[in-house]
Amino acid sequence: MSFQDYIISILSSAVVSGALVGILIWLSREWMSARIKGSIQHEYDQKLEAHKAQLKAENEVAFLELRSAIEREAALHAAAHASFSEGQKAAMERKLSAVDRLWGQVIHLRGSLPPILTFIDVLTVDEYKGAKDHPTFQALSGELSPEKVAGMISKEDAPIENVRPYVGEYMWAIFFSYQAIMLRLLFLLHLGRDDAAKIEWHKDSGVRQLMEAVLRKKEIEEFDAMQFGKVSWLQRQLESKILTASAKVISGEEFGEEALNQARLIQQRAAQLQAETKTA
Repeated sequence: MSFQDYIISILSSAVVSGALVGILIWLSREWMSARIKGSIQHEYDQKLEAHKAQLKAENEVAFLELRSAIEREAALHAAAHASFSEGQKAAMERKLSAVDRLWGQVIHLRGSLPPILTFIDVLTVDEYKGAKDHPTFQALSGELSPEKVAGMISKEDAPIENVRPYVGEYMWAIFFSYQAIMLRLLFLLHLGRDDAAKIEWHKDSGVRQLMEAVLRKKEIEEFDAMQFGKVSWLQRQLESKILTASAKVISGEEFGEEALNQARLIQQRAAQLQAETKTA
């Protein structure tokens, strides 16, 4: 072998060895990289599974808490609904009882009105003036003592005004006006034994103002056009309004602002009329 061949052989061996070493180093590096990646992936997978398990457990706890909260809320709503229903039932029973009692007072007052009203009702307006000297009027008006008139109001232990919160201001105002007009009418007839002008009760300013607060304009015109039967007509109108109001109370229908304003006016004038009757 020549020196040149020897040198070439050595260099070839060195190149091959270097290549092998390079390959080994690269393989070692890839193997170490794969091991590191595998270790990291394994650790990541473990942590991921642990995190998933933790989230699942937390979700289950949250779900149980949410379901428990919903059940508690549902129970509270059910209890509130039951309580509300019972309250509504009790309120309706009170309303019905109040309406029944108020109408009972209307019947009591109507039944207590003396026969003199029937006598007056068959007279024409022109005949009112001469009624003072009529024997029948004299006999019937003699029974109109203040004590007897006061006795026409119910003698129940509980005042009738106790029903006012349940029947509402409008219905109470119509009833109050009905009672005030009837008692004022009897009082005027009692005074009519000595003063013929008092017998013309429909001209009394207090009665007139209260009627105008209760009745519509068309109804007032109808009343003024009547020549006789004014008392019974007025009774029917007022009782009809009480019944109409009672139907609204029972149905739960609300009275409008106009009706409430009218109620305040009616009560004001009815109170004035009662005061005039007591002080006259």
